[in-house]
Amino acid sequence: MAAQGKQRISFNNLAGIEQRWQAPTQNAADDVTAARVDPQGGGWLFDRGIEPWWNPEASFTPGLDQTKFKQLFNSKVDALFVWAKQNTEQVYYIAESGGALYYWWGNKGSSSVAAFYNDWVLIADGRHIPKLNEPGTQFIPYANRLLIINGYNKPLWFYGRERARDFGFTLPTPSPQPLDIQPDYLDGTDDLNLGVAAPNFSSKSAIGLGFAAAAEPNNFDWKMTFITDTGSESPLSSPTGISWETDSAATQKKFGVVINNLPTGPASNGIVARRLYRTKNQRVDTTTGAGDAVYYLVNQINDNVSEFYVDVIPDGQLVDVAPSISDTSTIQNGYAFGTTWNSSIWLGGGSSNPTKIIYSKQGLPEQFGGFDYFDIGNTAGGAITGIASYYNNLIIFRQRAIDILRIGNGGMYQVSQLNPEIGTTAVNTIKLVPGVGLVFMGYDGIYAISGGLDGGSSITVQRISSGLAKEVPLINRVALPRATAVYSSKEREYWVHYIPNGSSSPTRGIVYHTDTGQYSLRHSLTEDDNYLWAFTALATDPTGNIIIGTQPKWTADPFTLNLSPKGYLVGLHVWSGYPGWGKQLQLTSVTQSSYVYTVTDVAKPSCRWQSDWFDFGDNSIKYRVFNVEMEIIGYGDTEMNLTWQNDYSYEVNNAGNQKMAKSEKLFTVNEDPVIGVDNGASKNYFVPGKQALQEPRRMRLRWDVNTQLVDTFKFTVSSGTTFHVLGVDVNYEAVAMLPLNQRINLQKGQPQ
Repeated sequence: MAAQGKQRISFNNLAGIEQRWQAPTQNAADDVTAARVDPQGGGWLFDRGIEPWWNPEASFTPGLDQTKFKQLFNSKVDALFVWAKQNTEQVYYIAESGGALYYWWGNKGSSSVAAFYNDWVLIADGRHIPKLNEPGTQFIPYANRLLIINGYNKPLWFYGRERARDFGFTLPTPSPQPLDIQPDYLDGTDDLNLGVAAPNFSSKSAIGLGFAAAAEPNNFDWKMTFITDTGSESPLSSPTGISWETDSAATQKKFGVVINNLPTGPASNGIVARRLYRTKNQRVDTTTGAGDAVYYLVNQINDNVSEFYVDVIPDGQLVDVAPSISDTSTIQNGYAFGTTWNSSIWLGGGSSNPTKIIYSKQGLPEQFGGFDYFDIGNTAGGAITGIASYYNNLIIFRQRAIDILRIGNGGMYQVSQLNPEIGTTAVNTIKLVPGVGLVFMGYDGIYAISGGLDGGSSITVQRISSGLAKEVPLINRVALPRATAVYSSKEREYWVHYIPNGSSSPTRGIVYHTDTGQYSLRHSLTEDDNYLWAFTALATDPTGNIIIGTQPKWTADPFTLNLSPKGYLVGLHVWSGYPGWGKQLQLTSVTQSSYVYTVTDVAKPSCRWQSDWFDFGDNSIKYRVFNVEMEIIGYGDTEMNLTWQNDYSYEVNNAGNQKMAKSEKLFTVNEDPVIGVDNGASKNYFVPGKQALQEPRRMRLRWDVNTQLVDTFKFTVSSGTTFHVLGVDVNYEAVAMLPLNQRINLQKGQPQ
């Protein structure tokens, strides 16, 4: 039994979230909303807001194009990726919304419609819009290019600026068309069929094709391939061939074969060259089996324009053998997931190939061998739901399992099952977190894959969110593919935002703080304000700033003036120290050239640190709580509120607001000088040149609560402005009052 009488319980450091019934420490929290760990010495710092990435001025005039406006400012952001192009200073903020894939170039901010659209560049339109159970577009950097796939549209190969093209070879290569050789034309006994005479050479010439002797059969077949600007080579075309014989002395020549209408590759595929392949003289007509003959490189034609070529290369100069089906093949468009690993691009999953993974030749990102694939459908685990590289391993996520692919003996790839019980569909939450591992959201919490470097270390998969006992059941498992996450080196946190049960938008976030190994949450404190947390996509820029894609909220149709529509979370945003929650756009007029939206600030929603239920270390006796002392960092003339509850009741008692200032000097002429508009409360405003600015200071605020005798106690501090909590002291009295025996009431005749 605990000691009786007046006592004090002190916690110098407030912990993160611990929602289990028996928390390992009394200083844990039931909720920590919109906070970060203070990098300058600890505590929970509530100083974050969001600001528009492209910041308009007091009014915004985006023109009269409703379609474009709806795509950018009235549709949710379905995908977001910040790409720093390798070996350049170019950074692309790529987003997808309303079926449009585009990027922002610079973020100067302006009310000018011209300046606005100069910063916006369309990459592709009419793209698939993902449903709640679809992960959406995936971005795969490879060297200084970016592969963009979604399992529905053609894969895109993005170079930067305004250049993008189709990726890979999805269609067969067309065949070359050699013109027939007509030797009898030379002795005047035959007319030309196509009006083109084949070049001819003497029988002793070093160039030319065929045997010149009479009655000697000549037979050749040709194939061709395309070469892209990545050096990748398309599959061989089907063969086409010709045959001829000579008879009279006038016809006993070697010939050059004219390839007319030489196929050109599609401009959308980045074709920069073509290769022509040919068999050596097969002597007899082997057209039916020409596909099995050995083909050799005749020449590489370093353009994608010319349509005429004359083949005069003799058989003796043919050395390089053509690629086989094991070297290159066509691929399907339906792969939904991918990554870069071991100098290759790996693609897998999707409705057409749910358990298949293909990989390109090393250094040739668009060249996929016909036998370079794995099909893991022979093991339990369901469809592929994501692929990620992890040091010297490739991790394959599935619906109900995780597989691993390694480089085995002899350089051969080997795939095995890492965990047959843990799976995920939240591919957009898979992030590498330093010191933790490959972190992702599963069906029942947050997991980390760790270990794995060669030298005896084994790879393990462990759940790292056991303390989120109340939060994890809120995850909408069906909509898990739409969860999004980011790791920020600047904020030193892994943040996953997900769709809760009963919702169609990601409005709740779980944050793992790497400095302390603790969790906090990000969500609205009231249901009416859930829309303020509708963050549909997260990404980071090269400096660690968190970029946010949102689901805009409009109170009415954004183009109907008499409804005076207001828009919130419009456009991309940045998680920052901005003391607000973005901007509100309100339609106030319509001119001949543009809709006019007035731009105003949106107040930051309230944040809070809420304790777990205190039982003071012994729930066998009663307690009377006198007051709560919070150790804080004071930042100026702002207030914070404390409420309290007892005995697991939802009834909230308000202990009132207190200014974050030194209590002894409050409302006196010696009060700490503050900067701001006179609110009638402060008596001492900062005067430049006469007063010294003061640094934020450690101080204590006390709230008297004076409860009755209680079993448990819980308190919450909150504010809509910046506040910083360090520790807490609770002053209470322990009273020797044991729990009642319910049988006593029965013995006195009271009803059961």
